Amino acid sequence: MWTESEPEKFPVFSQPDSATMKRLMDKIPQFLSNVASVLQIKSPNEILVCQETLYEILTRVEKRRVYFHVYYNGKKMGERNEGALICFWIMKLMPFKHNSIPNSELNIKIAYTFFMNMLYYEAANSKVKRKVNVKSDLLTNTLYAFAYRDLSKEAIMALAESLLY
Repeated sequence: MWTESEPEKFPVFSQPDSATMKRLMDKIPQFLSNVASVLQIKSPNEILVCQETLYEILTRVEKRRVYFHVYYNGKKMGERNEGALICFWIMKLMPFKHNSIPNSELNIKIAYTFFMNMLYYEAANSKVKRKVNVKSDLLTNTLYAFAYRDLSKEAIMALAESLLY
């Protein structure tokens, strides 16, 4: 049994299994179904992705899931926080590339698209019906914050929670 006085007895994180990675990988296209129209490109197939970086992002999300379990006494991280973390890591690690869109701009817009679609999905599929609180100013300000502000993982998770009512 692990105690806080014996951290070396706590199990070391191991790589997620293939079923977990598949579940996480399936979320990427699900929450980016409209990315071509957002980016004003013909097809999402124009976007290249570094699979190694995407795998790193999803592994980091799983590590955070363990952190939630340990730090919050068994509490689950939840879909919304998972999505917020994926957005954070897309902005930091920039796994996507396109020939005619600057890398930073591309990944910020992809993270933003993922974020907004995740919120709408969460609102539509929660047990208690919720709505997404977005106005055009808020959309513009959120995109600006994704691009130019130093947002932490926790700030993006809090933003996601505050936009649902």
